[in-house]
Order: sequence, then structure tokens, then C-alpha cells
Amino acid sequence: MENEEYSSVIGSSSAPYENGLAAKYALAADYFGVAHPSLPNYLALVAGSTFGVKSDCLPAQCALPSNVTTIATLLDSHHLSWREYAESMPGNCSQVNSPDGLYFPKHNPFVYFGAVTGNNGTGSTSSYCDSHVVSMDQLNLDVQAGNLPSYSFVTPNICDDAHSCPLSSGDHWLSTLVPKIINSSSFATTALFIVYDEGKSNDTAGGGGQVPVILVSPFAKAGYVSHIEYSHYSLLATVEAIFNLGSLGRNDASTSAMRDLFVPSAQIP
Repeated sequence: MENEEYSSVIGSSSAPYENGLAAKYALAADYFGVAHPSLPNYLALVAGSTFGVKSDCLPAQCALPSNVTTIATLLDSHHLSWREYAESMPGNCSQVNSPDGLYFPKHNPFVYFGAVTGNNGTGSTSSYCDSHVVSMDQLNLDVQAGNLPSYSFVTPNICDDAHSCPLSSGDHWLSTLVPKIINSSSFATTALFIVYDEGKSNDTAGGGGQVPVILVSPFAKAGYVSHIEYSHYSLLATVEAIFNLGSLGRNDASTSAMRDLFVPSAQIP
């Protein structure tokens, strides 16, 4: 989700669904983005660094070379499946803005990594990327089939993420997607994090504003509110801990996983 401060979402009448989830499951109430604008936060979420990126550049302008690792590298090395699902993406692994103005690569971090796309931001993409960075239609199929990958990164389009439309639009979008996951056969083994990329303020804790993060899961502490300071690097470290992947050796290696949001029986390493 996009560009909302914690205080703009939690307690807001424009986000009744998210507030209902926060009350039922677990909420991180001291969580921060790591930069402005959007793109460096997305890079942080999947690779543990902003790599010095300070703009929403296109992959053709700031793609990272093929030797730069991501969470996908760790998952692949442990023979675990993954997918990025991007709403309104005009074609699998698209590295350009869509003609309808709804899909932007800046919200789809995996297409910035040469190790995923097989190119430097332009040209034909790899079959690996085409099979891993896919449309939201594929997410619906995978949910219905009970065939979600081990790790999923889901990107709404620029209206449904509340970036260019009201917060209520994003809340409504979540209210249509999340129940499909909760009611699926996959949910019994799922930890779903709803996370905003950045707030609208500068702050001393992370540099990207305080944002809400909600853990929706059978393993979430019911009605729990965490006051431990976390960031996007913490969420990456949490994914690494869940799957016992080790770390990428960047900021993910020096931060703590968000273990307190989970019940003890989750047994996160």
C-alpha cells in the first residue's frame, strides 16, 4: 500500500476494513519506512538496501546488475517458490509504465534486478522473470487452486494502493482481496503482511515516515499491538527467519525479526 502515515490509517473512518484487521490480528505500531520516495522503500523490502536510489527512476535508468542478490536469491537457493503479483501490469515482468497509467515499475521492485529480469532495464526479459513476476489474475488463480508460492509480494495498482485515489479506495480493495486469502486452503500456513511503503513525513527513526503494518495470520497474536521499533528491513528479516534462509548481509542482517507479533507456537527461528 502507498503513502499514508500510521495516524492517517489507524483509527480512520476511511479505513474500516484495515482497522478491523488490526483489532482482530496483530499491529506494528512503531514501524517506519526507510526513505522517500517510493522506490527505495520497495528495494529495501526485498533486498535489504536502498542501493543509493533516491528517486522513482525506471529500470532503464537505475537497474541493478545481475550480481545483486534479493530475497528471491535466498528462496531459490533453498528450493522455495516465489512470485510477485502486480495489478494492471500490461505484461509479465513489465519494466515500463503502463499506457493506462495504473501500473508503475517503481512499485514492483523485482523488475529492477538484473538477476531476475536477465537485462539491464531494457530489452527482452528472461523466462525466469516472466514466470515469477506476473499479473493479479494469476494470484486469483493460485489462491483458488490452493497453489500459492512460499513467498508472495503483491502490488496493487496506483489507485487501489491509495496512492492516487482516496484511502477508502485502498481499504475497499483490501476488503475484496484479503477475504479470498483468509478463506483459502492456503491460509492455515500463511502470514500476510499489509504494509505501506512510506508516510508523508520525515522522521528520525527511519527517514520514510511512520506507517502501519498489520499481520493477518492464524499465527498472529490476537488483538496485539507491538511497540517495538521496526522498519522495512525488519520485515525482510522476518521473511528470512520464517523460512530459515539466513540473510543477504545488508541491513536485514543487523535488524530483528518481528517475532513478537506471532504466537509462540509459530516457532520462528
